[in-house]
Amino acid sequence: MSGSVRAASGSVSAGAAPMDPDVRRRKRRNTRSPADQEAAILAAAADEFTHAGIAQANVDAVAARAGVSRSTLYRRFANKDALLHAVAADRYERGMRELDAAVAGLGPSDAVVEAFYRGAQMISDDPLLNRLILADHGVKRLTAELGALFVEVATARIAAVLRDAGAQMPADDLAQAVEIHVRLVISYLEMPSSDDSRREPTSVRHFAATFLAPMIW
Repeated sequence: MSGSVRAASGSVSAGAAPMDPDVRRRKRRNTRSPADQEAAILAAAADEFTHAGIAQANVDAVAARAGVSRSTLYRRFANKDALLHAVAADRYERGMRELDAAVAGLGPSDAVVEAFYRGAQMISDDPLLNRLILADHGVKRLTAELGALFVEVATARIAAVLRDAGAQMPADDLAQAVEIHVRLVISYLEMPSSDDSRREPTSVRHFAATFLAPMIW
């Protein structure tokens, strides 16, 4: 009897179709918290926007890479534009934390120089930031919106950092001066000098120290 049961069960196992990978993924999805799912979506979307570009990025590919269903993704982000803005806001915030760390403990003038240099370096070297702020001209409306968001986020954060570093000027003046600095970083990268030496770290810092630092007091 037991032998026949074992044989029967063995024959069923041998003949059963393997579990659909999508079913296994759905089971794993259910074990993750909404916060973990959202973090996975943002990470997958950042990778997709970086490598495919904004216009060519595919939301279904993002869902697959994140290990979530299409409906789960759309419950959190209504469309690709909303997903892109969330990715941009997340990367900008991380970038601002990097700038915070870079200028910690510096006085106002030195903080201006370091923030200008590190900001330019960050946008130039980070593939995602480069696409969001500079490179994806095929979707100029979106990149203009994302550039404006970067200016707003960076201006507010850097002005606060400079205030903490000892800047005494009125708040409105400080914000306007910092916004000029942020816009100069973007312009500096969009239309680089034909003289390669002016893009060297020493030259960039000299430019900031000579022309930008005196704007902050």
